[in-house]
Amino acid sequence: MPKPYFGKQPLPEYKPSDAVRDALKAWQDALELEEKTRHAARKALAEELKADRDLPYAAVAAHPLVPWTEATLRIIGTEYGVPPRQPNKAKQPPAKNA
Repeated sequence: MPKPYFGKQPLPEYKPSDAVRDALKAWQDALELEEKTRHAARKALAEELKADRDLPYAAVAAHPLVPWTEATLRIIGTEYGVPPRQPNKAKQPPAKNA
């Protein structure tokens, strides 16, 4: 049986305690710090990818320290202007003159 509807009931006024205010402020500060450090990590990875044009995104993504997938690293590369990789161009030793 559905609950009877008697119209919109007024809500009591809520005033958070100092403990709640402090906890929410600490959480908000932690979120801001996380955002700042996440962008710093993304930029650092992009700089490494810019520095080594032969380093594939897959190799970076496979490292256990890196929390992002290859697809995410490609997005990061686009954001930071990383030159495109050439995945089919294998590194080969210099040709010997015969």
